Parts: sequence; structure tokens; C-alpha cells
Amino acid sequence: MAPLQSFQAVEELEVKLREVGLDLRLLQLSNGRLSGNLITRQFGPLRLLRLQANRSLHVAGGKPRDRRMIALNLVHDRNAPPLRAHGTAIGADVLFGLDSQTDVHLSTPERMDLAVVMVNPGMLTRWSSGEGSPDLESEPFRFNVLPIDTASRAPLQRWLLHLLSLQVETSPVVAAPPSEADGGGDGLLPLLVDVLEQGLRQRGWPDRPPARIELVKQLQRWTDEHPLEPISLESLCSQAYVGRRTLIQGFQEHLGMGPMAYFKLRRLHGVRRELLEAQPGAATISGLAASWGFLNPGHFARDYRRLFGELPSATLPRRSGFAGRSRGTAVDHSSAWSG
Repeated sequence: MAPLQSFQAVEELEVKLREVGLDLRLLQLSNGRLSGNLITRQFGPLRLLRLQANRSLHVAGGKPRDRRMIALNLVHDRNAPPLRAHGTAIGADVLFGLDSQTDVHLSTPERMDLAVVMVNPGMLTRWSSGEGSPDLESEPFRFNVLPIDTASRAPLQRWLLHLLSLQVETSPVVAAPPSEADGGGDGLLPLLVDVLEQGLRQRGWPDRPPARIELVKQLQRWTDEHPLEPISLESLCSQAYVGRRTLIQGFQEHLGMGPMAYFKLRRLHGVRRELLEAQPGAATISGLAASWGFLNPGHFARDYRRLFGELPSATLPRRSGFAGRSRGTAVDHSSAWSG
């Protein structure tokens, strides 16, 4: 895989992430043509990724069981909308995504810039500070989020950006560090170990997930498992045994929109995936849209163009770029769309 790859659709990004060991499903949440970059670097058993995108995304799926994952939000702007992992607002001064027993459940703002470290088990322990150190093979990864202070984050972020910008592959442990003016260190792994140990010492966050995030996840799972069910606000409330206000607040808090708007976006993505996979002459746009519950062709075309930046008819010629992409990913068909 090339170190720098651009993408213009979530389907393209899914393919690129799968090539580096991340089998994730993505939905575009905000309107407009998507664009972004995925930068990857491989240093022996250590893999680094940087993901940048200009649209809000929802990312879900499993984590690799043979690697530890450590993510850092590179956007250091307290006024920017938050990135959320399992409902927790993620600023610049936390490491997140650590718990290998939990799946990815990420909602990003429109300005997204994310660094991910994927490291083989045991590498961090070899670089621990020795006597009295916590068990870095397991202890940090009991939590999905670790707070760190600014003094720890700044050199870690500089090292990550330094290594992600290298043009020639070198070991991050022996590579020449950034200049002293940049406040460089001795290498990424020892620095990462220091940050993890510091985060464990200061961790005071509750383990309990934020309110209503489990409600959101429950309904996401339910729609995956019952793809042909018509959806209305009332049916969602009945399924989750909650009131309208609680349901709406949960989706607003964690996905930035109401439940009906979110599930409508999921169906628009469903139509798009089928258009990308359709054989020439095997299906019509109106037929596919109707199978997903969009019965008004004019309204469907308007909503599709607003979300993806192109008409459905422009998506069909792009299918060759995604040939062989689908591997039976669970998607939610619907025979009706109510509400």
C-alpha cells in the first residue's frame, strides 16, 4: 500500500482500511462530496495511520485481535465539535480506542484528523521503564480512553507527524528525532510508553459509558438484524422501551442528528452500495431506491445528491472502482420508510 492515498467515497476508504487490517463500516453523516487522505507507514511490526476527512463520518466495526490500537485526535481546537468514541467526547489530550475487547464506535466532526498506532503485543512491555511499572501488556488496554496532559501529548504528536511524513522507511526507535527546536525525543516507542504510564497514573474517568449511548447502539444493532422492518419514531421507541424525548436526545448527543435522519442516511448509503455493485442493465435506480423505501424519485434524487455531491446516475459508472469490494457486509434493506 502506498504511504499516501486519497479517497472520495466511504466505499473507497473501507477498501483502503481493510488493506491495513481494519475491517470497518463507514457512513457519511454530513452533506457534500467527501474527500480525504489516508497516510500509512510500516516500521517493522509497528504500523502508523493518519486519517483526514472533510465530512462527518460514523465508523463501526471490530478491532484487530492481534494488535494493540492507540488513537490520538490531532485536532487541538477546543471550539471544534467533538469527536466521539462510544459516546465519550474525545479532545486532543486523550488516547482512545485502546480496549481491544470493544468494537469501534466512532462519530467524527467535519474536520477530522486522526492518528492511529497499531503495535504488536509485547513491544510496549519491552520498552517499559522497568521496576514498578504497570503491566503495559494489559493494564492500559482495560480502558478505552486514557487522559494525558498537554506536556505528554505535544511531543507524542510531533513524533507521530514526523514519522508519518518520512519519505524513506526507517525504524522509529533508531530514527533521528525531530530537531531540538521541535522538542524531539529518543524514539516513538519509549515516548509512547511514557505517555501510557502517565495516563494510567492520572486516570480518573468513570468506566460507565455516557448516558444514552447504549440506547443508540441497541437500535443500530436492531436495524441491522431486522433490515426489512419499516421504521418510524414510534416503532423505535417501542423497541427500545423509551420515550420520544429520550430517543431523540440520545441520537442528537452521539450522532448529531435525530434517529429518523440517521436511519434515512443509512438507507441512502444502502442504495449507493447497491448502485456501485449493480451489473449493467440488472437494476434500475428507481427500483433500487424503492426497495430501500424511497418511493418518491424526485425527493430521493435530491437527498442523494445533497449527501454525496452527485446524482444516482453518476454513481453507476463508478462501480468498476469498487468491484469485488463487498464481502457480505451487513446492510439494512427496508421495504418501507415511514415517518
